[in-house]
Amino acid sequence: MNFQTATTAPPGEVPQPPPPVATMPVGPQTWAERWLGASTSASWVGEGQRLMMAAACAAAFGVSLGLRKGGVAILLGAVGAPAGILAVAAVAAPAFAIVLALANAPLEAMHLAHATSRAATRAGLLLAGLAPGVALLVVSCEDAITVSIFGFGALLLAGGIAANAFANELRPRLRSAPPRTRVVLSVAMPVFLLFAAVLAARVWWLALPMLTEAS
Repeated sequence: MNFQTATTAPPGEVPQPPPPVATMPVGPQTWAERWLGASTSASWVGEGQRLMMAAACAAAFGVSLGLRKGGVAILLGAVGAPAGILAVAAVAAPAFAIVLALANAPLEAMHLAHATSRAATRAGLLLAGLAPGVALLVVSCEDAITVSIFGFGALLLAGGIAANAFANELRPRLRSAPPRTRVVLSVAMPVFLLFAAVLAARVWWLALPMLTEAS
């Protein structure tokens, strides 16, 4: 333990104030803090913007997939890649919200929207980061199976990262739930994540024909 010793000034001298404590300057909010940081003033507009940004990042990955065939395939890729993320946010997340309400979980709709948008953002950023490498692969590799494996592998990796981020976001809030509610959620959460994974994979399978058709 550290103890501070008080110093007294000699008689007739005015005691000097202690030196000011250095503080770190607070700078402007960074790009990563804006889109990935936990917000204390979440709003529906802000979460919608975060979700649209995730879709835009995923669209960049879809464009890289469409470069294999070009033309309409580029447009289909730009729409199909974010379709899986948006389908989970529009279908799976509201269904899970109903389960949480029936289980009397101590969670508000805004908390669920915040967790969903942050998870989608992580998936979108990963896909955008992989887009240049995938673009190089699809235009240089002659084996269609290899392209399909790498394409779906990147999508599934992004989905797994999003699922882990979603669960980690909600887990601290759900710890305060009653014991019976926690038992229900221990089953509902894995079921929801499995349903979201199957839904996203099915949408990607249908919306990205360049990964399933022989070149």
